[in-house]
Amino acid sequence: MDIDEARAAAVAAGCGASVYTDAAALIADPAVEAVLIASPDAFHAEQAIACIDAGKPVLCEKPMATSVADGARVLQAEAAAGRRLVQVGFMRVYDQTHADLRDLLARGEIGRALSFRGQHVNPLRRRATIDEAIVNSLIHDIHSARWLMGAEISQVFVQWVPSAPEQSRSARYAIVQLAFADGAIGTLEWNGDSGYGYEIVVEITGETGSARTVSHGSPVLRQGSKVSQAVTPDWPQRFSRAYIDEVQIWVDAVREGEPNGPSAWDGYMSLVVADTCIRSVESGLPEKAAGMERPALYNPR
Repeated sequence: MDIDEARAAAVAAGCGASVYTDAAALIADPAVEAVLIASPDAFHAEQAIACIDAGKPVLCEKPMATSVADGARVLQAEAAAGRRLVQVGFMRVYDQTHADLRDLLARGEIGRALSFRGQHVNPLRRRATIDEAIVNSLIHDIHSARWLMGAEISQVFVQWVPSAPEQSRSARYAIVQLAFADGAIGTLEWNGDSGYGYEIVVEITGETGSARTVSHGSPVLRQGSKVSQAVTPDWPQRFSRAYIDEVQIWVDAVREGEPNGPSAWDGYMSLVVADTCIRSVESGLPEKAAGMERPALYNPR
C-alpha cells in the first residue's frame, strides 16, 4: 500500500501483489490474511486497531502509537479480542548477539542482573529534538532493557546536551538513568552525531560476572603499531539480518497460531517509559513510571 499508486504498482509488478492506496481497503480485503504496518508513526495506532477489529495479525513498526493514551487503546482492543494479534517491531530480539545475551542470563550464568548499560551510537544525520530521540530511537533501548533485565523500569532521569545551544530541546547526546522494579539500576547512552558510524552495545553486570554484546563482526586488525576494527556505517548494515528474521519468524508464527514476538504490552510499556522520560526532560528531575495493570492476556505463559 502506498498513496503513490504508480510507485506501488511498480513494486507490485515484480511479485504479483495487489495494489492499494488506502490502508482501510487493504485491511478490509478478505484476501489479506495479515498486515505489516510501516507507515508514518502517527498512523500506527489507528491502523493496528483496525487490524484487531478485522481479526488480522499485524506486525506494527515501533512505536506502536505516538502517545500513551493511544497505546492503551491498542492494548485494550487486543485484550477485548481475547487473543494476541499484535507484534511490535522491536527487532533487536532477533539479533543473534542480543538473543545470546538473553539466553546467557536465563541460564543464570552471571547470577541476578544488577545493572544494565545500553550504548546507542548514531552517525551524522539530521538534527533531532530530545523528544524525537526518545520516542523514535531510545525506545528501542527501553525495550531492550525491559526484555533483557526481565523487569519493568520504575524510574528515569534524563540529562542531555543540545545540538544547538539556542535550541534547548535539540539533542546531540543524552543519558537516561534507570531504576528497575526489582531493585536493579541502569543507564542508556544516546549519541545522535558520533561522526564515525553506528554501534549498539549492551552490557549487563550480574552477581557473579558481566556480559557484553558484540556490536559488529568485523575482524580486529593489528598492524603498523595500530589496532583497528571497522564499524558499520548505519543501522541497515548492522541489523539487516535481524529485520529479515523478524518478518520470517512472524510469518511462521502467524501460520501456526499467533504472534510470539514483542507484544502490545511491550509496545505500551515502552511508550509509558518514553513518556516518563519526556516528563523528566520537562521537570529536570527523576520521574516515576507507572502504566495500567497488565491485562491477563499478557501474563507469562
